[in-house]
Amino acid sequence: MQRLTFRLPVFVVAIWLLACVIILAVQSTVISKLRSENEDLRAAASRTEEQTVRSPTDELTKLRADNDEVGKLRAEISQLQEQLKELSTLRAENQRLLAEVHALSAAAPPQDDFVGKAAAKAELTKCIENMKHVCLAARIWSNEHGDIMPTEFREFEKELATRIPFCPHGQGTTQYEIVSPGIPETDPSVVYLRCPNHPAVALCDGSVQQIGTRKLVVREDGKTVIGR
Repeated sequence: MQRLTFRLPVFVVAIWLLACVIILAVQSTVISKLRSENEDLRAAASRTEEQTVRSPTDELTKLRADNDEVGKLRAEISQLQEQLKELSTLRAENQRLLAEVHALSAAAPPQDDFVGKAAAKAELTKCIENMKHVCLAARIWSNEHGDIMPTEFREFEKELATRIPFCPHGQGTTQYEIVSPGIPETDPSVVYLRCPNHPAVALCDGSVQQIGTRKLVVREDGKTVIGR
């Protein structure tokens, strides 16, 4: 009994020491946790303070950049306005020069169409050549028919042979016109053949003349000649 009484306080002391150790461990853990949270709060406060310090500086830098951009835009606008003024001046000058060109074009005489004239001259030459051949064939026929010129083309088709009784103008389908059918070959001034397209006639003597603006007239004897 005495041994049990002696050992009980020792057991209580051991329990108390263990409890103290546990309490100290818990307190140490809590203190470490509090220190960690405190450090985190200090770091967050430091970052907030740094951001607060830096924010006005960044805003000022941004404002300066925006101000520089506005200045550049104003300079570009001013330059564009000057260019618009120059453009208006150039446009007015261009309109003035264009009006002068139109006035000069209206006053200038029309230029000759050299190609067209050359083609027309070549066509007229070919027509005169055709008329000479046709009139020659008619005279050959008249020598065998009492010196009387034929009244129509079919009468001397044989003498015509490859000679063409058509004017080359256009499609070459316009036939020459016999002005004085059945007249004697003895009067060389009488018009026998006329071109409907060109101012040219063939006389009974086989010659071809360009009459220009002259007209054909009928004499008192009923024969057609070139007027004056």
